[in-house]
Amino acid sequence: MKTEIHVSGMRCSGCEMLISEALEEMEGVEKASASHQTGVVVVEYEESQVDPESMKKVIEGQGFRVTA
Repeated sequence: MKTEIHVSGMRCSGCEMLISEALEEMEGVEKASASHQTGVVVVEYEESQVDPESMKKVIEGQGFRVTA
């Protein structure tokens, strides 16, 4: 499964890496790719193990705001 999460507050590649690494540590997340230019995080995951709501909480826990 693949989802896009819109995030505000990413300013650089360091922000992208922080979000991607935090998501990829989650059980069931296969790949996460964040872009500060577009403000979008694309996550590939196993829906039987993790859900988008949990991913949003992890992103917000890193100090960013999920906008959609």
